[in-house]
Amino acid sequence: MSDPNFFIETERLYICYFLPSVDEHCDFLVKLYNTPEFIEGAGKTNITTREIARDRLSKRFLADHERNGYGIYLVARKPADLPADAPFQDRLARATLVGSVTLMRGGGPTAYKAPDLGFAILPEEMRKGFAREAALGLLAYAKEKLGVPVALGITDPKNKASQAVFRSLGWEDRGERALVEFGGEVCSVWAPADAEPLEAYGM
Repeated sequence: MSDPNFFIETERLYICYFLPSVDEHCDFLVKLYNTPEFIEGAGKTNITTREIARDRLSKRFLADHERNGYGIYLVARKPADLPADAPFQDRLARATLVGSVTLMRGGGPTAYKAPDLGFAILPEEMRKGFAREAALGLLAYAKEKLGVPVALGITDPKNKASQAVFRSLGWEDRGERALVEFGGEVCSVWAPADAEPLEAYGM
């Protein structure tokens, strides 16, 4: 999570690491996590200042990457006026930060055997297909480069926006489950059509 030149490229987006040392990345995390849409879908967090965001990125989120090889990623819309062979940091500096995409998996004995795919997009950038595009880009990278064969989608049953993205990926609604890893909360679980029954992933 510390390589400033790492990125995954899709047609319109860059998917790269959040860098705790970059103030803009920390400030963006604060902005993203405090939108009404994020709070409604994922709940309120304590990430309310630059320094809290920096601490979370450099500790918990870095630990996710070190443990699993994946975690949270920054999503940026490509600039229209820079050549593709420009250094990545130059391109990113001119890009527009639009959201995040995540693959998360716990580390304890109750951790599920497949990571949870998530995404968050700024309200003004929604309904442009960025969540789906970022998800497809990260899933392809995870499968080809990290050997992650499948991911699941776990969301609040009332979060219709996330469910619409999972549906756009061609995933299936596998029903609602009370999940130990989520404190016993009842969640809607989605999975690719060719995924095993949820029991195979420890659910």
